[in-house]
Amino acid sequence: MDTITLIIIVSMILLVSASALFSASETAYSSLNQIRLKNMAADGVRHADTALENWERFDRILTTLLIGNNIMNVAASAICTMFFVIYFGDAYGVLLATAFMITVILVFGEVTPKTLAKRNPERFAIRVARAVRFASVLLAPVTWAFLALTRFLTRRDRESEEAPTLTEDELYFMIDEIEEEGTIEKRESDLIKSAILFDDIKVSEIYTPRVDIVAIDVRATVDEVKQLLVGSEFSRIPVYDTTVDRIIGVIYSKDFYPRYINGVDFQIADVIRPVRFVPESMSIATLLNDLQKNKLHMAVVLDSYGGTIGIVSLEDILEELVGEIWDESDEVRIPVTANGDGSYTVLGEADMDEAMEVMGLEFRPKDEFAGSVGSFLNDRLQRIPHKGDFVDLGNVRITVTSIKSRRVKETLFVPQTVPDEPVAAPQGTS
Repeated sequence: MDTITLIIIVSMILLVSASALFSASETAYSSLNQIRLKNMAADGVRHADTALENWERFDRILTTLLIGNNIMNVAASAICTMFFVIYFGDAYGVLLATAFMITVILVFGEVTPKTLAKRNPERFAIRVARAVRFASVLLAPVTWAFLALTRFLTRRDRESEEAPTLTEDELYFMIDEIEEEGTIEKRESDLIKSAILFDDIKVSEIYTPRVDIVAIDVRATVDEVKQLLVGSEFSRIPVYDTTVDRIIGVIYSKDFYPRYINGVDFQIADVIRPVRFVPESMSIATLLNDLQKNKLHMAVVLDSYGGTIGIVSLEDILEELVGEIWDESDEVRIPVTANGDGSYTVLGEADMDEAMEVMGLEFRPKDEFAGSVGSFLNDRLQRIPHKGDFVDLGNVRITVTSIKSRRVKETLFVPQTVPDEPVAAPQGTS
């Protein structure tokens, strides 16, 4: 083997190797997880900060890598063609060189290095970070020219807003994927997803309705307040003036009992604390922040006319994050209970969407928000339901089994065999 042949072979090996490096770097920087890379940089991983700086200039780095890759491939192909022409002549040399370089570039310059880089893009991006930085400086004039041309060709798109790195829906899906991989437990996944959806929940979805409010008139005696506190076992009782539409404050048991037990002469007005008034359209995230700032534990929910439609406590808000919080005296009631015959007992206050999801049934309400089972039945029947009334949705029949104070307390869900052809959801009463 003469010196020229050796030089050509070595040159081709170096050029294909450089092409492989550019290809692998392109894949690594295109597919890396920026959050993971930022975390590695924060942990002090060597050269992770350089890799992060490269990624933050992604357009420039990508252009540099593509230019470098193409230069290496073209140069290798030219040298290979010259080599084959020398040994095989013009006729077969070009054909053999083309076939040879296609195979070499695809296997060793593209597919193999990109596959390896894809397996752990963050680690690979860190390893080649300094080399990529050097290449970006070396090819800066050519890169600048191509970037200027690209900006000119895509000048109309520059006015459009950049899409967010990660949307809420994408993050929600990512949490599910991480849970399936076993990285986090289900309870951790549920907590994170509850936090993601927290800001989308309105006060109207969680408040205690007016008919369930336990309150007392400001003119009541101290003994009447004591009896109500003992009978209800609540630590806070709203106080109203004449009507519940005029709630003026809240009595805390910790303020009331010390005075009562020590025989202090006092009036209800002496132990009334202020209460917050909020619209039902307020986000519970906003309300939580408001209650924290004002050191309050309860708010009165008002309708558009200023009337009281319910109350919401700090506990109600926190339950949307961590699930039900039961006191020692609370009667534990499960919203959806499976029966032995395949049916389900569902409380009227249970969320309709969640109940159908628990049963694994498809549910497409006419409105975006179906609300509780009770409100859904009210809407479908167009009146106050009675015991024995039912609504047939095609895939499930919902029957009212218990009524209290004109409210649906309990229902029976009986899944039905869904026909092949879709049918309209009829409704009826017994």
